[in-house]
Amino acid sequence: MPNIWIFLVIILSSLIKGITGFGFALFSFPLLLIWYPPREIIPVLMICNLIASILIVLQKKDHKLLNKNAYQLIGAGGLFTIAGVFALSATSGEMLVHLAGIFFVLLTLYTLFRKKINKNKLPGYAYLSAGAFIGFLTGAVSVSGPPLALFLNRANVSNRKFREIFAAFSVVTAIIAIIGYYHAGMVTLETIKTALFFTPILLTGTILGKRLNAVMSINSFQGTNIILTLIASILLILN
Repeated sequence: MPNIWIFLVIILSSLIKGITGFGFALFSFPLLLIWYPPREIIPVLMICNLIASILIVLQKKDHKLLNKNAYQLIGAGGLFTIAGVFALSATSGEMLVHLAGIFFVLLTLYTLFRKKINKNKLPGYAYLSAGAFIGFLTGAVSVSGPPLALFLNRANVSNRKFREIFAAFSVVTAIIAIIGYYHAGMVTLETIKTALFFTPILLTGTILGKRLNAVMSINSFQGTNIILTLIASILLILN
């Protein structure tokens, strides 16, 4: 039976997921390794992340949040996730995770301290390129949060659109990843039971996070994203 500390980890991670649309698995994974082996908890977190992302996508919106650029980003991400999975099978996953963490830290610090922020509208090919790169990283090191957060900050999207794009991106990549885990024999009945046990806590945190998202200004939201991205990137290095 999971203890109170596991519940607190799931609540905090789901709250972050609800506010930003990302960060659930990235923040909970290093902490949950205290109690679970990686092969057991990774599929659980991916299933939980899929459930939370579907909830965000299905929530009622006042207007359509995804446009052509967003669909290009998500489509390229899903396609290149497959390429990343193949790359992972041919190299050291642990080394890739640490290298990705270092790269994300440097990229986040550059974003945080650069003096001039370019607010010009990004061209369509930038979304395709970013989606392909981030999708490949997702498949290779199971991480999309830091680079996707930084890209969407650069694109200067609204809080709600940021959250929606992230959730939709997570739905596509999580489905692909879960199929891969299933074929690798990592999805068991116990995996599904644990994921379903976490689900009520996860959904509560996600709903509360949505309410916090609605009252944050875009500047404070973007600043929060950068700080969370930096913390998550450091966790990747230390993991």
